Amino acid sequence: MRKSQYQMSGVAAAALGFLAASPSLATAPQEEGAKDAGPSQLSDPALSAKQQAEVDSWPVEQQTAYMGWPAETKGYYWSLTSSKQMLFWRLTDEQKIALTAMTGPEREAAWQRIEGSASSPR
Repeated sequence: MRKSQYQMSGVAAAALGFLAASPSLATAPQEEGAKDAGPSQLSDPALSAKQQAEVDSWPVEQQTAYMGWPAETKGYYWSLTSSKQMLFWRLTDEQKIALTAMTGPEREAAWQRIEGSASSPR
């Protein structure tokens, strides 16, 4: 395997390990008495001309994957630095959604693990 494939596998394994250790972060508990309203109906974030040009430059597979993300995950993606965006693509869709649902220290700890795995030599 090439070095980049080992790194990508390491990043995915670290993220999956962190998320598996924190299963409550992947799904939000439903409030008592709340009705099942189905999936969130938030609209996709409005993209700037620069962001739209970036999406248009992606391979079809990447564009399709992006279009399949929930609106919250798309918005979170655009809030990331370019280096974190590159790492974000290495995660599974489930990991991306779980990371999006995290807040504060939980999210920072997850990113520390993801970045640590990406930078460690394989």
